[in-house]
Amino acid sequence: MDEIDEVNTSRAGNIPFMDERQKILVSDKLKQARESLEDAKALLALDAEVNFVMNSLYYAFLYPVLGLLQALGIAAPIHGTAISLFEREFSGEGGIDARFMEALRKAIELRPACACEGQKKATPEDVEQLLPLAEDFLMRVERLISSKKD
Repeated sequence: MDEIDEVNTSRAGNIPFMDERQKILVSDKLKQARESLEDAKALLALDAEVNFVMNSLYYAFLYPVLGLLQALGIAAPIHGTAISLFEREFSGEGGIDARFMEALRKAIELRPACACEGQKKATPEDVEQLLPLAEDFLMRVERLISSKKD
C-alpha cells in the first residue's frame, strides 16, 4: 500500500481538532446542505420540474463535501476541485461509504449545467433514488463532524 492509499484509508476517522473559525465555516456548510435538502423536498412536493429538484440535490451533496474539506483545512475554489479532493481524502477503506461516492458522482452527472444537447437529463426515478442518499450522507457527515468539534 503506498503513502497516498494510507492517507485515503484513514482521513474519515482522523479529522483534526477544529478552531472556532473552522467550526463556524463547517457549520455554515452543513446548514446550507440541510437547506438544499429541504428545498429539494419542497420542490418535489410541489411537483416542480425535475431539473430544479436535481440542482438542489446536487448542492445537498456538495455542501457536506465542502464542510469536510474545511474541517481538514483544505480550500477548494471550484466544485470540480472540491469533489476530486474529497474523493482523494475520503474514499477507500475506512472512508465515506462507496454508495455515497456513487450518489455524488450521479448528482454531478445529472445536475443541469446548461441547456446543451446531449446532456443527461434527470428523471423522477433519479430524484427518488438520490434524495434519501443525500439525506443519509448529510447525517453521516454531521455525525462525523460533531464527533470532532470538542
